Amino acid sequence: MLHIILHVVISITGVWNAWGYNSGNWAELAPVLSRNGYDTVFYCAVYGLETDIAGLNECIVACNDYDIDVHAWIVMWKIGKSSEQKKALLADQERLQVSADDDIRAQSWLCPTDPANVAEMAAVCLAVAAYNNIRGIHLDYIRYSSNRVCFCEGCRRRFQHDSGIYGISWPDDCASGGRLYTEYNRWRSEAITSAVSTIRDSLGRLNKIVELSAAVLPREREMDYYAQHWDRWLSSGLVDFVIPMNYTISDSELVSWGESQLHLAGRSSIPCGLITYQNDYQLTQSEIENQQRMAVEMGFDGWVMFHLSNHLFSQLDENETRRVLHR
Repeated sequence: MLHIILHVVISITGVWNAWGYNSGNWAELAPVLSRNGYDTVFYCAVYGLETDIAGLNECIVACNDYDIDVHAWIVMWKIGKSSEQKKALLADQERLQVSADDDIRAQSWLCPTDPANVAEMAAVCLAVAAYNNIRGIHLDYIRYSSNRVCFCEGCRRRFQHDSGIYGISWPDDCASGGRLYTEYNRWRSEAITSAVSTIRDSLGRLNKIVELSAAVLPREREMDYYAQHWDRWLSSGLVDFVIPMNYTISDSELVSWGESQLHLAGRSSIPCGLITYQNDYQLTQSEIENQQRMAVEMGFDGWVMFHLSNHLFSQLDENETRRVLHR
């Protein structure tokens, strides 16, 4: 399918709402967000193969009254929230990632090259996007879990078919340091990009415009490591915008990462992902506001905060109290 590149500037003042947070509380949250200048919520409605449609609808209804856009945040590939029975079934079907060094943590991720996995995630995205007043689909973890995956038998068959290279010592030839590592890593990256394209094409079946975006890792070197070449997604029009997750309390690190990201994005729109805490340290309101100001001054098209926690909400609530007292 042809993807038309419009390079529309999308300025966002937003917040991520993580999986399992704030259910039953949106009638209180939405007006506070609105009065503090927030215009966008990324609500975690899908975690792998599990959905939270009731929470998403509650968020949409409340935010709609305050002209706050809602994007459905989709956690790709990860199945940590699924039942043990479902995980066992997926393992039996050989649909899970396999590590080159037998790291069992890879088994909590779906294999991104498996056509069944891609089709199922695209169908979930399409179903969620069909709901009323959904502004966009927002992909997260649209990558591999590391550069040591995936080395399942399905990947071996598909790589040999696509590359025409046979007689492979598996996985040694394709793992880091192997003679085919570069070719295999390129193939992994194309598989992730293909999954993004499949989701974009599925959204094209709707009789309305739904934006497609992605949360992406901040460092350029991570593109190869995790097979997440988001600059290509932007330049080819596969996504409308990306949000680099600049989760740092260091201003100098924010500038270093941000300058590289803006260069990679070219003319495309990218808001800046920021964090309210790091490890046990919670940023103060002035520190958060300083990073927000820095992001805009660097040239980002707004910012998105991770995440709508009690810490952030209490700061917003204090802002409201101060405004009332100063009237």
